[in-house]
Amino acid sequence: MIVRANDIEVANGRKPYPLGGLKVEVEHFVVRITTPENPFRPHAHEQPELWFVVKGEGEVTLEGVPQAVIEGDLIVIEPWLEHGLHTATRVEWICLG
Repeated sequence: MIVRANDIEVANGRKPYPLGGLKVEVEHFVVRITTPENPFRPHAHEQPELWFVVKGEGEVTLEGVPQAVIEGDLIVIEPWLEHGLHTATRVEWICLG
């Protein structure tokens, strides 16, 4: 699931991203940089993850379906969902999982 930053209204100084009830136990917090030379190849694992696009734009693949993402988007990754990220430029993003 991709939560589009532009679809969320700011209320009381907050921008609440809905997670659809997903519970994520944080075992790692990683700031990543993806470039054309360094794509994040599709893979799957048992740990759910949250990816937050800090800067740039790219294309996330979820179960083989490509979807454009931009700064401020949140990608919610359920367990065992195949996921990856590539870009024609540069994407800085945070992975919690």
